[in-house]
Amino acid sequence: MKRFLLFLTVCAFLSVFFAGSAWAQPELSGYYEHTLQADFSDRATSETLLDVSKLRLDIGAGGGEGMFEFRGNVNFIQYHTKVRYDITPYLPKDVINAFALAGLSTTFPLDESRFYLDNAFFAINKNHLRFRAGKQQLSWGTGYSFNPTDLFHKKTLVDPTYEKEGVTALRLDLRWGVGGQLTAIMAPAQTFDESGYALRLGTHMNAIGYDVAVTAHRVVDSTKVDLTTFGPMLQRREALGLEFSGPLFGLGFWFEGNYNWMEKEDDFLRAVSGLDYTFENGLYVMVEGMLNMRGQWKPPYPVQDWISYLMYGEPVSRGWVLAGISKDLTSLTSGALYIFPGFDGGMMINPRFSWSVAQNADAEFFGAVTTGPSNGAFPPGLYSGYARVTVYF
Repeated sequence: MKRFLLFLTVCAFLSVFFAGSAWAQPELSGYYEHTLQADFSDRATSETLLDVSKLRLDIGAGGGEGMFEFRGNVNFIQYHTKVRYDITPYLPKDVINAFALAGLSTTFPLDESRFYLDNAFFAINKNHLRFRAGKQQLSWGTGYSFNPTDLFHKKTLVDPTYEKEGVTALRLDLRWGVGGQLTAIMAPAQTFDESGYALRLGTHMNAIGYDVAVTAHRVVDSTKVDLTTFGPMLQRREALGLEFSGPLFGLGFWFEGNYNWMEKEDDFLRAVSGLDYTFENGLYVMVEGMLNMRGQWKPPYPVQDWISYLMYGEPVSRGWVLAGISKDLTSLTSGALYIFPGFDGGMMINPRFSWSVAQNADAEFFGAVTTGPSNGAFPPGLYSGYARVTVYF
């Protein structure tokens, strides 16, 4: 209740502040979202239910050539069911046994409620320059299931398009012509040396009809754990990446990859590439492959890699293939089916159904089913279902 009152107080303050500003009228919008998640497993004695509400308020003001602009949102999340989550359905039996031998818990606590700024930044546009400062989206890459060139955000395979929390950073963009853009990013940390830095140079090449970009990163990486302490293994990471997308024999084609130089572990290459096509009847088909040279080809995978997967979303195997189809079923509904076959013989099946309930409300139903070897990247016998209703205002 105290956090909810704090949330309302902050919203009221921001509304009054922008309403009283002489230079801008506030733009207020947002949504209320309710999600019910149910997880079943052949290895669990009972199901796990998560019932959660999310309220998001988007606030914006200003903008235009040479004017300051503010964009941001505040979020309040409240869990209505138990706030301890059992991860055993997502792990092979030998990994669960290794957790027990190491004295590690397979039950993770969740915050009963969370109040946070997802994005909050100011920006100024002047001619071809744009400068942003604050918590913001830094997403790069053309891949659907994974983005090797995005070292600031992580995706989940069950719901890869869901919004990601912003990163506090300074960002400068120089734009020219058709698709020409140079982006420089600094994500401040405790010191300049520990801060994250990134550059992206992109353009549209008319001669071949492709969008092409080169990326470079220098960050302190924490995507692995130290087995002696089971804490984050902080290390310097430098990466050089390449993105391009365009037509190929009448199909849509994309590639995204980077090479990573690591301070405390072996260097590695990671890449995704895919093709898609839309038929005249509106049926959309796609296929995408992900290669992760940081992982192993076959199980058993190290316990350290499973912890990195749970904590940081790092792929536990050498990669997977994504095959998907989607189509509008009616003017208000659409369906999709995505299949993720892993290189180790495992598979995750992800069906989705979307319904535009009203002009300001959407409903979405999706889930996941896993099958394959017992110690594979997709441990078999997991059944997850999600129901989400979103009302916009």
